[in-house]
Amino acid sequence: MILFPAIDLKGGECVRLKLGEMASATVYNPDPAAQAKAFEDQGFEWLHVVDLDGAFAGESRNGAAVEAILAATKNPVQLGGGIRSMAHIEAWLEKGLARVILGTVAVRDPALVKQAAAAFPGKIAVGIDARGGKVAVEGWAEASELEVAELAKRFEGAGVAAIIYTDIDRDGVLTGINWDATIALADTVSIPVIASGGLASLADIVRMTMPDAARLEGAISGRALYDGRIEPAEALAVLRGEAPEKALFEEERQ
Repeated sequence: MILFPAIDLKGGECVRLKLGEMASATVYNPDPAAQAKAFEDQGFEWLHVVDLDGAFAGESRNGAAVEAILAATKNPVQLGGGIRSMAHIEAWLEKGLARVILGTVAVRDPALVKQAAAAFPGKIAVGIDARGGKVAVEGWAEASELEVAELAKRFEGAGVAAIIYTDIDRDGVLTGINWDATIALADTVSIPVIASGGLASLADIVRMTMPDAARLEGAISGRALYDGRIEPAEALAVLRGEAPEKALFEEERQ
């Protein structure tokens, strides 16, 4: 079970949004590369990066910051936001990304996702962002009528490495991950699912260790790490089975 610390990029800085609203961005670190190294030093083994400006623009806008992150950490990095063509995918993988996350293009051009997954085994993830159970695109700015499970099923057997499922209504507001919807999605497809949006406290970390969550690949944490609501060493110890999970879970729920 992997805990992915998140770096969201806006204007070259490490920020967090609330409910996906760009106007609500809070800057947590003006140096994303330093933040990436800090996460590595804290014991995290993966990094989740989103080019927020790119997600809205439809093309990479924080490329220099991403390249600085890749140079600063030995951890594998997965990147999403504004990656909409095979040329974009190839260029980023050549720069050393472990995974490219395709979101809007997964709705607009699923054939491209399948082509990329076949060309780059294990390196293509699909980002499914939902508001009210419906898939959102273009940096969450546009809603569709597409159901989450319907989109996910389109990529069964295509070689997609993971689905990153974000409940936009919970993103950045620290209300806890939508475990019911996330686990239901994981039950629907054989592709590994990563939970995102709303991870709030150690209770969510402990929830990751429960039997019904075992089918997930992991979860992404942003604001809770930056605000100090989750202590990295303690969270990673829980995931390694070095803490009394059930007792902690019950304590956090009270």
